[in-house]
Parts: sequence; structure tokens; C-alpha cells
Amino acid sequence: MKTYLIQYNESDRSIFENRVKVIGEWVKYFSDNWIITTDLTPKQIYDKLTEGYENKSILIIEISNTNYYGRMNTKVWDYLKDSRKK
Repeated sequence: MKTYLIQYNESDRSIFENRVKVIGEWVKYFSDNWIITTDLTPKQIYDKLTEGYENKSILIIEISNTNYYGRMNTKVWDYLKDSRKK
């Protein structure tokens, strides 16, 4: 399992929000930022999210769930800690 940050334009929320939720375990922070854990590759995630909307901008980047720092809602820290167990 790998952990990814997914970011898209907030105006595209109605397109992507439900699609992100079925890809894997997730946590949402801010209106257009998600962290997900899945076996899929970034390309596979992109294809699932953008089907029918291939011209939309979306960023998918693998992130470390062991090397991070900052100030964020505790649900994000809890999610990252839990995703290390997978």
C-alpha cells in the first residue's frame, strides 16, 4: 500500500469527491486536498478519477507516511499513523 496526496481545483469537487472516496482509505483536509492509501499507481488513480473528464487538472503525488511535520487537524496525523500499519 502506498500513500498519495490528491489535489484538484475546488470548482471540480462535484466531479471528484465521490470518486476519491472509493479508491481506498482516505482523509480529506481543506476543500480540495485528500490523502489516500491504496494499491493503485498514480496513473491508475488518475484514470479512475478523470474518466469522462480528461481535461481537468489534478495532481497525484506519493507521500511519506513516516517523514512529515507541520500543524494540521489531528485527523490527518491519526490517518498517517494508521496508514503505516498497512
